Amino acid sequence: MRTILTALLFASTLSAQAPSGPSSAKPFPTGLTGTLAFQSDVRSADNPDGRNHIFTIDVATGAVAQLTTGRNHHDQHPRWSPDGKRISFVSTRQGGQFDIYVMDANGGNVTRITDHPANDFDPMWMPDGQSLVFSSERDSRSDLYRVWLNDRRVDRLTHHFVGRAIMPNVSPDGKSVAFAAQTLQRLTFWEFQVHVLDLATGKTRALDNSGGACWPNWSPDGRQLANVLLAKEPSAIQIRNADGSNARELATDPKRWSYYPDWSKDGKLIALSVSPQHHEGEDWDLAIVPTDGSRPLQKLTTGPGNDRLPDWKP
Repeated sequence: MRTILTALLFASTLSAQAPSGPSSAKPFPTGLTGTLAFQSDVRSADNPDGRNHIFTIDVATGAVAQLTTGRNHHDQHPRWSPDGKRISFVSTRQGGQFDIYVMDANGGNVTRITDHPANDFDPMWMPDGQSLVFSSERDSRSDLYRVWLNDRRVDRLTHHFVGRAIMPNVSPDGKSVAFAAQTLQRLTFWEFQVHVLDLATGKTRALDNSGGACWPNWSPDGRQLANVLLAKEPSAIQIRNADGSNARELATDPKRWSYYPDWSKDGKLIALSVSPQHHEGEDWDLAIVPTDGSRPLQKLTTGPGNDRLPDWKP
C-alpha cells in the first residue's frame, strides 16, 4: 500500500512540476505569421525520461500543440511536406532503431516508410512530395539515400562518402542536395564542411569556408544557403550564395550557440535554436532573426527542455 501511495505521490508531483509541453516565450514576439514544427524533449507526466517528440508552434500567437507522444521512444526531425499536409520525421517506435515515418499535419495516420536494422536520419522532402532524401548508416558511417513513398524503393545517392554524408537539405528546384561531411582538415582535426550534390550527375562540390560548417538550408529562391558556422564558439548562423561566395553572419546572440537554421517561406526570417551551452548543459530554445538584420534575435520558446530543429510550414 505504501508503495502505491508513493508512486501516486511521485506521479502527482511530476505532473505538477513538469510542463505538459514546451513553453512559449513571454512576452511573445508580435507581428509574425506562420507555423513551425519542431522537436522537444521537455519532461512531463507521460514523458518522465525526456524523450523527443514532435510539436508545432503558431508564431502569431505562441500556441503550442503536441503531435506525437510516448514514454518509450523518440520522435524527432520533423519536416513539412511541400503542400503542408504531412510531416516526415524519424522515430524509434518500432524495433528501437531510427526509421523514417510520415504522418498527417495533425499527428494522425502515422505511416512507417523505412524498415532497416541500421539507423535512418534527416528525412527531407523532394519538391514534388513523392520521395524523401535521407541519411543512413545502412552500409557506411553514413551516406545519402532517396526513398519513394509509393513503393518504398530506395536509391543510393552517395557511396562511402569521405567523412560521412549527413544533414541533407534539398534545393527548391529539386536538382541539388546540400549536406554536411567531415572533410575539412584543420590542424589534427577534420571539421564539417558543406557540400552540394548534383542529383542528375551524382557529382559533389565542397563550399569553401573559414571554419567548420554544418546544417545547410536553402533559401526559398535557391540562390542562398544558410548554415551553422563552427569557426568560433559559440557557433553562429552564416548566409552565403549557393556557390559559397559573399558569406556573412547573422546577428544572433553572441553568448549562445546558434543551430538548425530554417528560412521562412518569404525569405525574410530564419528560425533557429539557441542554447547557452553545447553538448553539456544544453538548454535549446526556438528563436527567429530577420535575414536583413533589421531587428535582434527574438526567442519563441523558453523554460525546461530542448526545443530544436524548427521547420516552417509552407
